[in-house]
Amino acid sequence: MERYLDLDLVVNGSMDALLIILAARLLNLPLRGKRIAAGVMAGEIPVILSAYAPASFVFELSKFLVPWLMIGLAFSYRGIRPYLKTLLLFWIVSAGLGGLVYALWGWVSFDGILGSSLRLGLKNLWILPLGAGLWWVSQKYWHRILGSSAQTRATLYDLQIDLSKEMGKAGSITVRALLDTGNQLRDPLTGNPVILVEEEIAAAVMPEELLPALQGAWRDLEDPWPWLWQSDSSWIKYFVFIPYQGVGHKSWLLGIRPYKVVCTSMSEPKEMKATLALVQHGLSSDRTYQALLHPEHVRGAEEG
Repeated sequence: MERYLDLDLVVNGSMDALLIILAARLLNLPLRGKRIAAGVMAGEIPVILSAYAPASFVFELSKFLVPWLMIGLAFSYRGIRPYLKTLLLFWIVSAGLGGLVYALWGWVSFDGILGSSLRLGLKNLWILPLGAGLWWVSQKYWHRILGSSAQTRATLYDLQIDLSKEMGKAGSITVRALLDTGNQLRDPLTGNPVILVEEEIAAAVMPEELLPALQGAWRDLEDPWPWLWQSDSSWIKYFVFIPYQGVGHKSWLLGIRPYKVVCTSMSEPKEMKATLALVQHGLSSDRTYQALLHPEHVRGAEEG
């Protein structure tokens, strides 16, 4: 059987380009023509080696190593994890597409050389629209997951909250905060926008003499300010009560004025003016974030 190297290169290159584009689409990676061309050219190495040394160890090794080179050339990365994730998906897509082609080769049989009669098994024809439908549904679902994940990541910020100087204790907390466009709370005395933080996390670095305020009787009072002054006059330097409107009622959140809040996930760390409001319940069911940012914090950080 005669082989045509140029035809093998064209067919292999076309399949490699398709696989790279599919992987990029599934991971929402940018497509650049020069990089795709470089990845496709790297994918031709096993084809060329197979023409001269099909049974050699170098040829077998190249089939394993070349995908690493292809993905490295086709896309740019900022770390090893995105690279390995793309490589794994490339292998999965390759295996899936290869299995589909192998199956189709069984359903569509060639009697001889390309160009002779083509015989199609009609009884198995239903598998083609089914396969196309499953592929379309899985791709739409994958993109929905990626879109939701990307949107969540775009609104998450890493915060370092320092309580040390004002609280007389060397302690700071690092939390991940979600941008909450519905958060309009402000410190009633300073006017600073409020960051909602899970009480359990903040309590871990608070001085012991301030912890009783977290479980104080103020929660049952219509006006908690007199309770704060009467309990401990020094608490007025640290705590503030933040009013909020609940479902059918008005209530209060216990607030703390931190020494410093720094957003570390910006291109450059940005300090934010903020008051912390402590909430007793968890803010995220899967622990993705532990705080809620005020919209003004993000605008101020990005513009500053």
